[in-house]
Amino acid sequence: MKKSILRSLVLSLLALLFVGCGINKVYNVETKNFSTTPQNQTVYNAITQSGKFLGWSMKKTDENTIIGKLVIRDHVAKVSISFDKDSYSIKLLEAENLNYDSSKNTIHKNYNGWVRNLENQIDAKLTPLKMTSSLIEAEKLSNEYKKNPLAAGNNKYKPIYNVVNKKINKNYNSLSKIEEKILNAGEKISWVMSKQKDGFILAKVVRRVHTAFVRIDYSLDSYSITYITSEKLGADTHYNIHNNYNIWIKELEEEIAFSLQ
Repeated sequence: MKKSILRSLVLSLLALLFVGCGINKVYNVETKNFSTTPQNQTVYNAITQSGKFLGWSMKKTDENTIIGKLVIRDHVAKVSISFDKDSYSIKLLEAENLNYDSSKNTIHKNYNGWVRNLENQIDAKLTPLKMTSSLIEAEKLSNEYKKNPLAAGNNKYKPIYNVVNKKINKNYNSLSKIEEKILNAGEKISWVMSKQKDGFILAKVVRRVHTAFVRIDYSLDSYSITYITSEKLGADTHYNIHNNYNIWIKELEEEIAFSLQ
């Protein structure tokens, strides 16, 4: 039920974005190469999982091609996604009710947004996730900002929501089992996650052009989700952020809690 609600929300957002009559050159994703991909992830899985989350239907037509189709009300886009073990590309095949002009190679701008969104999701899954020096510095800054909270004065922005030592009610005899449950919960709602060490998972969420990183600390008794940094979510020095971030964290909290039951 939760997955269907989340998908419906994504599709509703995409539909609302279809406004105006902006026309742009068709955006195709040229071949993107990945020298190193995360463990237990393949280019094929990244493409199909990203597409499914965003409401695309994905059909593999041969060993190196997937046909993706997105239907938003009466707007239809069909793309060809070519891939191998370390690269992929996306090319428009057909479009309906999107003002597509093949002779001019132009289309409604929202099509390009949908493809870029798909591209961002795929890239997030195929980029190895590590606690880099820049993330460590960002986390230090965030911890400083947390000491000086101040209301944003705007309904769209709220204090950053963290999950603090949420109790795990079921008894587990190993951290590895809890780790597995958390990783599976994140995958279900299209978070990218990577274990950094026992008791610490680094997690990343990408929604359109918005990105956020969090740390998930866990023990046999409880887990926490703590903000690290974000892009294009309006985070400020008084520990406020666009409320969509908090919604995503609460969804993740709910999914982890359900998985750990």
